[in-house]
Amino acid sequence: MKRLITLIAAAVALSACSKHDGKVVARVGSEKITETYLQEKFAEISPAAQEYLASKPGRRQFLDVIIHERLMLIAARTSRVASGGDYKGKVKEKEKEMKDTLQAYKDFMLTRMWIDDMRSKELKVTDQEAQEYYQKYPNTVTLAHILLPSYEEAEKVIKKLKSGADFDRTAREYSLDKETVRLPPVMYGEFMPELEDMAFKMRTGETQGIVKTAMGFHIIKKLAQDKAPQGPALERVRKILEKKKFDAYLAKFQEKNKVEVIDENYK
Repeated sequence: MKRLITLIAAAVALSACSKHDGKVVARVGSEKITETYLQEKFAEISPAAQEYLASKPGRRQFLDVIIHERLMLIAARTSRVASGGDYKGKVKEKEKEMKDTLQAYKDFMLTRMWIDDMRSKELKVTDQEAQEYYQKYPNTVTLAHILLPSYEEAEKVIKKLKSGADFDRTAREYSLDKETVRLPPVMYGEFMPELEDMAFKMRTGETQGIVKTAMGFHIIKKLAQDKAPQGPALERVRKILEKKKFDAYLAKFQEKNKVEVIDENYK
């Protein structure tokens, strides 16, 4: 029974607010404990404990725990701790945290709803646009890549490959991205722009490089090129075209909103 009381007490752990509407079950000083509040707290209890708490002795025991909790809270509100700097400091810290969390949620929700709205208007991709893109770029390519931090290191690696070194083994030894040497098949528009044209023009089995991107210096090997099935491919095409429209929209928007990187470490 002591274990059960501990379980109940943990589930109803000190709450500063209660529902004032509904039938009043008990009073603690000037405060009311309502049926609505008890039902909300009851719902938080584990199913195993609820069976006992549904009985009359269980309900009384549950109410005793709530009354005990409320007495503790009222006593704490009138204590020296309530007016102390340590308590007030912690409350202010929590208020700031909650304010920041709320602002982050507002920013996230606004951005998501804005994008959803854009998808139905400025970013909308028509069936004709998707079909035309697929007719022009119907293939996927499968690639392996080696990513190096500098041109000099990439030069050393490509010399090894030209001397007959195995691409996969060399990638796992030198690449910064050892976990994804072989990339999933990509359609035109799904890959890094700096590497895309080269990847689709290469012959299967061919190795090319060195190409610089924001990630580093790349060497790529073309493993396969296949025609993508039209049905699934059209869904991918819609996402590709939507992203292209979105990137173009943001680029135009940025012309009116200057972006400047101040810190030299990030340039």
